[in-house]
Amino acid sequence: MNEQQKEFLQFLTLLENNNVLDHVIILGSWAEFIYANSEILPDYPLTLRTLDVDFLVKNVRRPTTPVNLTTLAIENGYDFAKDVMYGTTKIITPGGMEIEFLIAQKGSGIEPVLKTNLGVNAQALRHMEMLINNTVSTNFVGLNVHVPCPESYVLHKMVINKERESAKKVKDAQAIVNLLPYVNMEILTTIFKGLTKKEKAEVRTFIELDNKSLPHEIPLAAKVRFAELKTKTSPDPPASKEKNLELQ
Repeated sequence: MNEQQKEFLQFLTLLENNNVLDHVIILGSWAEFIYANSEILPDYPLTLRTLDVDFLVKNVRRPTTPVNLTTLAIENGYDFAKDVMYGTTKIITPGGMEIEFLIAQKGSGIEPVLKTNLGVNAQALRHMEMLINNTVSTNFVGLNVHVPCPESYVLHKMVINKERESAKKVKDAQAIVNLLPYVNMEILTTIFKGLTKKEKAEVRTFIELDNKSLPHEIPLAAKVRFAELKTKTSPDPPASKEKNLELQ
């Protein structure tokens, strides 16, 4: 492991030792790192692209007995900061890696930041339920960690792509292209069917191959998957007038 990966493991160990690890889901490039270094996608050719770590908090009220993760981090040599714009918690490792926390935004979504029972302020975002509802647990260096299943991870990146800033759009699109040849299309299709009408529309928009976020050169294996996905996610054709008359 390089220093960045060692720091990631050290923070996971801190979470495990304080009964926090089971209450968070690893997101972003580090989720892909887990895929490639576990039984999930052992053949996935990963290249880490970020120093940042994002954790998705499963439930604002769990654990039932609150934990002060911020204090624990400081006691173990980490720095602490609050995001100037949102007030979200940032934990910074000795090597400069920034660790942030997200949570699903529910209802009217008035509050952009929520205080959690983990003792951190998490940024509340839409479209997180598809990740929370479709996770997989795996053993990583002796730790039981939670990540979105690759299929929900890919769909989520498609759904939020147009909301992302330019550089992140391109980065996420590349991750989708890289992962598509390795996902289970039956699982992906099942998850897609459970998305909202708006989320489905965003997926259909993304998979058009003239999408400007996509890389200029797409490997054949990914092109095949895009074509398959386009077929599987096409809207059902409207019932014909003759069929409707028969049903009356």
